[in-house]
Amino acid sequence: MLNFKTILITSIISVSAIAGITVFFLSGNGSDTGRNRIKFKEVIVERGTFQIIVMANGIVKSIDRIEIKSKASGEIVELPVEEGDFISQGDLIARLDQKDERAEVAQAQADFDIAKAELKQAQSTFERRNQLFQDNLISEEEQGQITLDLAVAKGKVIQASTTLERAQERLSEAVVRAPIDGIILQKYVEEGQIIASGVSTVSGGTPIVDIADMSSVYIETGIDEIDIGKVQIGHSAKVVADAYPELEFNGKIVRIAPEARIEQNVTLFDLVVEVKNNDGKLKSGMNTRVEIEIVKKENVLLAPAIAMQIPDVTDLEDYQKKDVNMRKILLKQGDKFVPQMIEIGLYNFKQVIILAGVEEGSILGVPMTSRLKDESERLQERIKRIRSSRSFGSKKRSSSSK
Repeated sequence: MLNFKTILITSIISVSAIAGITVFFLSGNGSDTGRNRIKFKEVIVERGTFQIIVMANGIVKSIDRIEIKSKASGEIVELPVEEGDFISQGDLIARLDQKDERAEVAQAQADFDIAKAELKQAQSTFERRNQLFQDNLISEEEQGQITLDLAVAKGKVIQASTTLERAQERLSEAVVRAPIDGIILQKYVEEGQIIASGVSTVSGGTPIVDIADMSSVYIETGIDEIDIGKVQIGHSAKVVADAYPELEFNGKIVRIAPEARIEQNVTLFDLVVEVKNNDGKLKSGMNTRVEIEIVKKENVLLAPAIAMQIPDVTDLEDYQKKDVNMRKILLKQGDKFVPQMIEIGLYNFKQVIILAGVEEGSILGVPMTSRLKDESERLQERIKRIRSSRSFGSKKRSSSSK
């Protein structure tokens, strides 16, 4: 599997972009001394769309990968496909040397024709001798013999017909055709190579090619146990392939593992997203980024999370008794920034939903301190680490094609 960690991030689709302006303001009583001069970044409280997204890395896998084998053994005399070719159901994949099978069919056809001729003769003899028996011109014993001869002739026709059908079937098995529409993912053999049957050998036969229908693909990923309770089968997901960073592919979660696994001391749950791939851009094995939207609230009051401060202990205790989630902000009033308590709702690393305490258009101040810089750098470093990934395998099923 992949080595993943997940992160809650947000995408803000605001009515207008949140502005950031770095300015100097006076603190305290407004004195203009250098020691009291504090550098602030202005941010504006605005309405927009709030999203919480679980993000992880994934890898593209085919949904139904089929290993094609031949039911017949022999030398490959025709192999018109290459890796990457798109083929339709019924298209020729390989043709084996059919000289022996054609000879068997010819012999079986001749035996069948002889059996039919003998049956015709036996039927004619039976009808003629049966009339003689009716006229009491031959004995009952002779009548029994011609009846037996007719039955034997019919049996020979049935036997010859069965032999012919089997010979024709063996001839058809020397031609391998595609069982589905798909793409050739891997080719194992070349013309001139002798292959073993996929049904009559202990080894299971020689694989010829792997085919997969890539019109829809799976994105296999893993998410942290912290986030597994937030996602459900049927949730929509966006997928961006490293090969096409400008394109987004829409998908949905179709499978969540019932059991966790441990990788590098991290507990992960495997998850599968199905994505339509009608244009064939997504190739098996490609690395991707998966974003699963678990929360979306539109037209809510938003402020940057970095503008929030933990309230003083006494203030926090008072508000906790009221069962509300409070934060302290610096609200611009005139040429000063003054402390203000606000009630917040959902939040993540970048944005906070404001429920009460400030209005749309309010300007908040973010002190430009070394601590603020350190927090920002740590967040960026964490995001970079999370984007590393490794691939993991998928199962494939085997098919002996007719």
